[in-house]
Amino acid sequence: MEQFRIQLFSTSQLGGILDIGYTADQGEVITDLLYVFGASFDGTKQTIGLDYKHQNTNEFQGRLSAYIYKYKKASPKVQSLKAKFEKLKNDEWFFILPPTELNTKQKYALEVELNELNGYLSEVNEEQVQELFGRVMDNYELLTFDLDKDKKIKIGEGLKSKRFCRFCKQKAPNVSFQKEAHAISEALGNKKLILNEECDSCNEFFDENVERDFIYYHDLARTMFGIKNKDNKTPKMKGKNFSFSKKEDEKLSVAIVENTEGNDEGKLPESVVFKTGKNIKLQNIYKALCKFSLSVIDDKNLQYFEDTIEWLKGEKEVEQLPKIATLYGYEFFTNRPELTLYVRNNDCYDLPYLVGEFRFAFYMYIFIVPFASKDSKTFLSEEEYTNFLNCFQHIKAKGNFEYLEFSQNIVRELTFNINFQQNETNTYEPINCQ
Repeated sequence: MEQFRIQLFSTSQLGGILDIGYTADQGEVITDLLYVFGASFDGTKQTIGLDYKHQNTNEFQGRLSAYIYKYKKASPKVQSLKAKFEKLKNDEWFFILPPTELNTKQKYALEVELNELNGYLSEVNEEQVQELFGRVMDNYELLTFDLDKDKKIKIGEGLKSKRFCRFCKQKAPNVSFQKEAHAISEALGNKKLILNEECDSCNEFFDENVERDFIYYHDLARTMFGIKNKDNKTPKMKGKNFSFSKKEDEKLSVAIVENTEGNDEGKLPESVVFKTGKNIKLQNIYKALCKFSLSVIDDKNLQYFEDTIEWLKGEKEVEQLPKIATLYGYEFFTNRPELTLYVRNNDCYDLPYLVGEFRFAFYMYIFIVPFASKDSKTFLSEEEYTNFLNCFQHIKAKGNFEYLEFSQNIVRELTFNINFQQNETNTYEPINCQ
């Protein structure tokens, strides 16, 4: 069986490697496909000419439909072409490229060219982009996940018999892989990003000892915005002095059990401390962010994070961690978790090897994954951390990031400081949650 591979590239969801298998006597399956993309053949020089720029015109759609109809029985991959190209808008431009891995700078240059062809105007000019992200693109490769897709994204080995757990290095039959392990906690709304390479024991450990604190810490946002939990239900909060839920009509319901002497009957106080009755460790917030990151990173990079994994499993105690750049804002609101990884692509050891950007509801965290063997700095000192920020200029440019400590590793009760504001319909809504 022969293989023909090309790379599809667009600013919409069309993308990835197109891989069509064919037998030696089915060469016309490939030559006719190249004709669909306007290829020219020079019999004298035995060369093929193919422009990388293409447009999803009616004419192109007609050629593609005729090709699929002719060869859909010859190769299963031919049948999938229709669904792939339906993701493009009419007259949208896309590229056909060699099946090689593109780095972040190359992808960005291609996206700029496509945006120009498609007439998309950016709110920032090229000079501003380079000022904010130039050093990041020079030093890092970006890893993102498209969770808009209908299918689940499964990371790692598909066959259970061949799997190694990323966190304990064990394989079957010493450990089992019966449970579906979510790379990011399902309680945060992640239904699609799945890690095959996490054994049931590690999954249970991280759920009970790390991720649960992260979920508790974000309970208020989960309830306020109706983020569905693993039972596909909107969570309800009930603490020592309050209950908080979201009704079917999307209205928030708040009940406070507290001494309200001096307040008008039935009127909420202007501020209140929600006492959840739940205990957490702040360091587990940091651990959870790092655990999510190591769940999705390419397994070839895991060798650099053995100390990090020991820390995540409680086998390594630390008293201080790098600060986390934290931002609260509705302008980047998302009702599902979003994770971007920045993996350093050179030997510039003054920069952290792995940086994560995690968004959930109105929270954004930008954090250094600590203890990588490819790091020569700890990024604990002001000088080292400032050098990191000088690369990630978009953090500094935003201006309203807070740089918070999540190093504390002692048990503390989780509370939320809530300020209320009466709106025009004489109902109350939380306006500040801390």
